Amino acid sequence: MMDDLRELVGVERSVSGVSQAMHILVTGLRAPVVGTMHITCADESETECVNAFQRDFVRYFVPALKFAEHSSFRLANLGGRYEWGAIRIAEQHYATAESYTTYKLLVVKLNSHVGVIETEDGNRFGMMKRYHMDSPCCGALHQLLEGEHHPYVRQLGEAFASEGNERVSTLLDDQLVDPVHRSLLAAVASARLQARRVVLDFQDYEPLSPTQYLVVPCVTINRPERDTEIVCGYYWAEDPQQPHSVEYFGLGDDPAGYELQLKNGQLVITDAQVAAPRQARNHRQLVLEEYHRRMTDLQLTVDDDRFERVRGDVAQSKHRDHRQAKALLGVVLLVLAEVQPVSAAVLLFAHGIAGIHHAFRAHRLVRELEGSDEARQMLNEIHDQVDRLDPKHAEAIIELLMREYRR
Repeated sequence: MMDDLRELVGVERSVSGVSQAMHILVTGLRAPVVGTMHITCADESETECVNAFQRDFVRYFVPALKFAEHSSFRLANLGGRYEWGAIRIAEQHYATAESYTTYKLLVVKLNSHVGVIETEDGNRFGMMKRYHMDSPCCGALHQLLEGEHHPYVRQLGEAFASEGNERVSTLLDDQLVDPVHRSLLAAVASARLQARRVVLDFQDYEPLSPTQYLVVPCVTINRPERDTEIVCGYYWAEDPQQPHSVEYFGLGDDPAGYELQLKNGQLVITDAQVAAPRQARNHRQLVLEEYHRRMTDLQLTVDDDRFERVRGDVAQSKHRDHRQAKALLGVVLLVLAEVQPVSAAVLLFAHGIAGIHHAFRAHRLVRELEGSDEARQMLNEIHDQVDRLDPKHAEAIIELLMREYRR
C-alpha cells in the first residue's frame, strides 16, 4: 500500500501532485475516520502549499467541523517547528464517536521550505523574489545558518544538534555541503527532524481512541512560478492496537549524506538511508542504555541529611501512606536538584517521568554529563507536577531513586 508513497520520496513534484498522491494512498487505506494536521512555516510563501493540501486532500477526508467546512488542525510558526503536545490535542479533536468503536487515521503533513531564484548559472537556493526584492527564504532557517539567537532559532538549533550531530556545522562546511545547495539541504534536514518530534510525541501518548499515524515530512520549493515539493520520507504506525510500533522510510537526517541530481528536469535527492524501511527508535530506552554505560564507573552518592531521613522513612514504608508519598518525593527532588541534577534528570527521563519534550536535552545530558541548569529545570518541572501524581506512582519514583543513590 505504501509503494506509491515510497516512489515520491526525494523526487520533486508539484504541490498538488504530492497531495493528490496522498489522497490516493489514504483512499486505499479505507480508514473509517481521518484527521489531519498540517505544520508549515508562517511565511506567506507557503500559502500555495497549504491551499493544495486543503483542496486536494483535507476536504475529502476530514469530518465537517461546520456545514461544508472541512478543516485541518494547523501549526504555522517561524521555521515550521512542531510544538510539543500538538499531536495530542489534534488526536483529541478527531476522536469522533465512530473512532471509539473502530479507529481513526491521523495524517500529519509537515512542510519546511526553501526559496529558489533561477539564474543563468543555475538555481540559487535560499532566496526568492519577494515583492520584486531578493529575500531569504526560509528566513528562520537562514537565521539559524547565520548564527542568530532568537528563541525560535534556538528551538530549531536544538533539533539540529540532537543526538550529538552538529548538523549546522556540517551545513556550513564547504567540504561537506556544496554552498549552492546549503539552504535546500537545511530544509530537508529540518523537515526530517521536526517529523521526528511528532513521532516522539505520539509514541509517548495513549490516544483517546485507537489511532493509526501517517507522518509525511516535505520540503516546499518556492519557485517564481508554481511551487514544487519534495517528500522526504514517511513514518507509519499501522496497527491501531500497537501505536508505538512505527516504521520509517525515507531520507536520513545527516545533510552530508544527501546526494542531488537532475532527472528529466526534476530535482532528485537520495542518500544511503533511503534504501529500505526501518523501525523508529525508542528514545527513552536509548537514553537509559547510555545512562547505564556512562554511569558504570561513577559513584552516584548523595551526602545529605534530608535524603537520609527520607531513606529512613522509606525503610519504615512510610512512603506507602498516600499522605506521605508526595511530600517525601518533593523533598527527594529538591535535594537531587542541588547535588545530583544531571544524573537524576536523565534517569527520570529514561523511566518515563520527565516529559518527552526533553528528549533531545536528555540525549545531550547523558552524553556530556554536563548541564546542571537544564537538568534542574527538568527536575523543577517534575517537582511542580508532584501534587498531580497518583500516590502509587510517587511511591515507585521514590523507590527508584532510593535504589540508585547511596550515601
